[in-house]
Amino acid sequence: MYSALATRVLACSSLQQPYLPGTAVTNFTAELKTQWTPAGSPIPSEQLVPLLGFSSYNISYCRVEMTYNHPGQNDTINLQVWLPEEWNGRFQGVGGGGWRAGVFDQLLLPAIIDGYAAASTDGGHNATEITATPWALRSPGNVDLAALQNFGSVTLNELSIFGKMITESFYEKAPTYSYWLGCSQGGRQGMMLAQRYPEAFDGILAAAPALNINPLFASLFHAQAVMNTLEEYPPNCEFEAITAAAIAACDALDGFEDSIISIPELCSFDPFTVVGQPVNCSNNSSDMISEAAATVANAAWYGVSNKQGQRIYPGYSLDAPLKATVDTACRSSGNCSISPWALGAQFYQLFVEKNTTFDVSTITAEILPDYMHAGYQQWESFIGTNDADLTAFKEAGGKLLSWHGIADDLIPFGGSTQYYNRVAALDDDVDHYYKLFVAPGVYHCGGGPGVQPIQFGLQQLVSWVENGTSPDTIPAIGKHPVNGTVLSRDLCPYPLVSVYQGGAVSDASSYRCVDVNNA
Repeated sequence: MYSALATRVLACSSLQQPYLPGTAVTNFTAELKTQWTPAGSPIPSEQLVPLLGFSSYNISYCRVEMTYNHPGQNDTINLQVWLPEEWNGRFQGVGGGGWRAGVFDQLLLPAIIDGYAAASTDGGHNATEITATPWALRSPGNVDLAALQNFGSVTLNELSIFGKMITESFYEKAPTYSYWLGCSQGGRQGMMLAQRYPEAFDGILAAAPALNINPLFASLFHAQAVMNTLEEYPPNCEFEAITAAAIAACDALDGFEDSIISIPELCSFDPFTVVGQPVNCSNNSSDMISEAAATVANAAWYGVSNKQGQRIYPGYSLDAPLKATVDTACRSSGNCSISPWALGAQFYQLFVEKNTTFDVSTITAEILPDYMHAGYQQWESFIGTNDADLTAFKEAGGKLLSWHGIADDLIPFGGSTQYYNRVAALDDDVDHYYKLFVAPGVYHCGGGPGVQPIQFGLQQLVSWVENGTSPDTIPAIGKHPVNGTVLSRDLCPYPLVSVYQGGAVSDASSYRCVDVNNA
């Protein structure tokens, strides 16, 4: 569009800061980056690079960095908008991960390579790590409410407004369509946008979303709480052996053996059947699978219950690695203790106890429901995305595409199916604006022995929004974990599952989407 360097420099440098009531811009810079290549990989995992559809990333673009606040709230929000030389007429917002609202270079880069004008926000806390410790508390006992509100929802809508204003100013034309792309926290952000700001984006891709976040945090800590109750902390090798036994028992349920449990609801493996079996640990010592390890694994698979004993949140698939949520740290003496995933433990330290030094080893399975309920009472309106009424999003013409790895080891895929079922119970027309796909054998946001959506499924969302082509499947690729053979397999829309029909196991045509519940 801007063929002459001087013209491009002028267009970028002459951009004016936007105005939005209720905000005050304190810094605004716009700089042309020519033939720019960032240091390191553009995204956290090299496994995702081919899925995002590019192999090189030498590009020219206008980089806008803006700082603003909400007068009276003593906050500071940083926003970046990247405007590529070759624009496809679309705008894309990209999300974050963990307690980090945005990732800037890591996901903005793939967006502009694909021709999108793209934006990301730090949510008001300028964190470069996924933990909330640097910003959650204003002082001991006092949560920074403005920071949490900014992180949870407000800055997401402002990203959409500011980003589109800057995009239109630069190209002298408003974006034709706008999209959101995020996984994990980014998926939660996408769900928040659909539920609370239904007109912010035309299409939302929310992968492995952190839905129903209060029981999710309980899920991340549940197995640790069970160990605290038992006062037994088995080594990780026991859990690895239990997972391997579960996969061996249920692998073939989808038609062939590939180290993946594609239909977990048909898997009835009992971990107590392997208690007493020998297992080799990394220290070369021989051990046996303990009853405590079976109890903890069973709890992780079962899910989270409330104070009345009713299961309110699903557990992990039996082929999901347990290390993330059932991790223990063992000393040379052989004594082990809990090693909780930071995101789950921090929620109770920072937002319930409001004390950075609170000892989470005091939380047992018996009192975990109390902590979960306290979190719900205090913070659901700030960060919760469990509202199943998507009527406003539907009426705005929005399309919501979500996918979730069945073997997700951090956010149980059942959280997504649970939410989808609740939306469907309110609206028989749900498939016209919201579709959920499941990815067998895929871990959290990627990785694992399963196949992963090409370009995260973004092209299917674009076709749905712009052409009305509702996706029946999402093409996915991967590599065989042993021989490296390239695998292709379509992801199926929930509640259908991919079942092998015969032929080459590496070919998508050898599978069919089947409703096993009504087969």
